[in-house]
Amino acid sequence: MGSTIRVDESVQIDKPQAAVWDAIADYAFDARWRNGLVEMRPDPPGPPALGTKVHEVVRTAGRQYVADTVVTELDPGVSYRFEGAGTIGGLSGGRAVRADAAGTGAVFTYAVQLQPKGGMRLLRPILGAMVRSGLKKDLQELKAILESRDAPAGDERQPAAADARS
Repeated sequence: MGSTIRVDESVQIDKPQAAVWDAIADYAFDARWRNGLVEMRPDPPGPPALGTKVHEVVRTAGRQYVADTVVTELDPGVSYRFEGAGTIGGLSGGRAVRADAAGTGAVFTYAVQLQPKGGMRLLRPILGAMVRSGLKKDLQELKAILESRDAPAGDERQPAAADARS
């Protein structure tokens, strides 16, 4: 689809694949590394499972963006995909973790596809760049936390600006 904005970003993390999966599959932990995340509520609570519904609210540039998604594919310990809609329009994507080439760490990839609707279509020329920039920063924050981490996943960080993605 020509109007779809695709953003895929990856980060190498010097932690075992299982440890990275445990972090990115913990919805509550997103508040530590996803800048601007105000709310992240899976139903049912717990890690991703087929059919898990996720409600999230992200605040950026003085505005709240809501996304409601459903987990549509799951390979436990490796990846999951989601689909839904929100303030921007249609939303899909996924998270995946694989061992790095050296076998000593992991590579985490976060993919987002947006289908802007209504007035959001006017932002299409800059929306992709905004999402990519925010995602790159978020992944660097995740890397920093995990590589220095012995703290429990429930620790909170102060929210700031970011973009809407599950």
